[in-house]
Order: sequence, then structure tokens, then C-alpha cells
Amino acid sequence: MAGMRRMRLFDCLLRVRDEPEPAPSGRLAAPPLVCIHGAGMSSVVFMDLLRRFAPGRRVIAPDLPGHGQSQRRPMAATLDGYRDTVRALCDALSLPRIVLVGHSLGSAIALSLALMDPARVSGLVLLNGCAQLGVPDEIAALVQRSLPSVEPRAMASVGDVAADALPDGFPEVFIDRMPDAFADLVFSPATPKELRQRFQAMLWSADAATLLADFAVCRDLDLRPQLERAALGIPTLCIAGRDDLLVPVSRVSETAARIPGAELHILDRSAHLSHVEQAAAVFAILDTWLRERVASRKVQGNSELAVARHGSG
Repeated sequence: MAGMRRMRLFDCLLRVRDEPEPAPSGRLAAPPLVCIHGAGMSSVVFMDLLRRFAPGRRVIAPDLPGHGQSQRRPMAATLDGYRDTVRALCDALSLPRIVLVGHSLGSAIALSLALMDPARVSGLVLLNGCAQLGVPDEIAALVQRSLPSVEPRAMASVGDVAADALPDGFPEVFIDRMPDAFADLVFSPATPKELRQRFQAMLWSADAATLLADFAVCRDLDLRPQLERAALGIPTLCIAGRDDLLVPVSRVSETAARIPGAELHILDRSAHLSHVEQAAAVFAILDTWLRERVASRKVQGNSELAVARHGSG
């Protein structure tokens, strides 16, 4: 299939979307976008964005281990493990400069990688994400109750354990549809019914253990101390949905305020899936930001500090 790769990294085989084919090349080629999906999802969530950019800019979107069509790693999911997988992917594809685009948990992975390897990152895009995601206990309980065909006692045992301590014999049930109860939190009431139904059927794409481990990672995540120490100088775009109940505007705004020069856009009629619910608006914002803030940027290392700009959609 055009634009699809199978790559073995560490100890598992990953499916990677990589378009257009052939990729733009040469000294003047724009840094490719590396898109990282959120908890329990897959690269499918970026298909619309990918199509809008091709063929002018290379867009790479992996299925993280245990998600979509990628194999699950023997160890449990962790933020560092996901970050190192994305970094190894960039090494394997010989990408010296990239623009990281992360959604939700993917935004934390992108931010973690930018903090670790700022010289590689030309730009950072946080979609419905922030430095401290947090997952309230009631949300975790809702996720557990919503998963089909899983022994309730096994599910109950997951709630209070760390991501690296899932119980032995945990059932490997593959979850391929987002349940209605969770979709009510993820989508804005203004989202058209047909769009919601279409994406409900393909957004979640992971086995139950990986999905729950993802939410454990989100629950425990707090990158604010590292962000404070780093004084990150990478051009950064933050996009929030005004109706987002999982990652509220206030948290996205707080993260934007901690990054010098970060640009913030708040989208109406959008919740936790801004790039799905308001695809055209997000593309327009992202395309303009790439041209104005990234393409024209002089590479000055991590000490470059841009003048703060904040906007609203």
C-alpha cells in the first residue's frame, strides 16, 4: 500500500504511515511532520490532516506499539517508552529536523521528546494536550466499565496499579470502537452526528491492557518541572477545544504560558478531537503557523526565544 511502511524498532514491528511517496527531498524541503496519536488510538486519527498536506510536505504517522496494526511490546506502556520509540523511528528514517504534532497523550510524548532532543525539533504542536494531562478517577472508572468482553474482576484490579504492574493473565481483548459513554466526553455537542459515529468506529484501536496502561500514563503525567527547567525555545502551537472535558482550556493555556513564544488557539464547537471536529480550521491554523513561525525561523539552537503571541479561534 502506498505510503505504508513496516518497521521493526526495538522488539516490535510498527506500522507507519509515510506520505507522500516519494517524499519531498533536497536542501529546501520543509521539515516533515511526525504525528503522534493519543491514548488507545492509532494513526487513523491523522488521515484527514495527512491528506490535506500531501504532496507538499512529508507527513509521518506511526501506530504506537500495541495500537492499530503495530505489535505490542513485552513490557507495559510508559511515556519514556513511547518517546524512545518515536525518537528511534526518526533515527531509522534519517530525519535530522522534524515538526512534532501530538494529540492528547501524543502531545505529552511530543513534548517529552522536544525536551530531550530540542536540536532536532523545528516546531512543536500540541493538540488538545498539555504538560499535565491528569485522568480523574471517575474517567478511569468509566473507561473500565465501557470496555466490552472483559472480566469485571480483572478490570477492577487495574484501577489502582501503575502502568508497569498490570495483573498476570490480563485478558487480551482488542478494542476497536469508542463506546458511547466515553464519546460523550470526547466530542462536542456541536459535532455532527454522522462525523461522531464515523470516528467512534475507528478512533480506539488497541488491546484493553494497552488502553488502560495509556490512561495510567496520562493520570500520572506531569512534565511541568522539566518544562520550567528547560525554558524551551522551540516554536510551539497549542490548540484547545472550548468544549473539551478531558483536557480543559485552562490546562492548555497554562502549558502555553510556560513555553516562551507559544501560540494558543481556542476553537469553538470543538472538544477533545479538534483536528477531527474542526479539521479545516485546524489545518488553516497549522499551515499558517508552519509558514510564518517555522519556515522563516533561523536555527539558533535551544536558546532562541520568540516574542509571545496568543490568538484565539
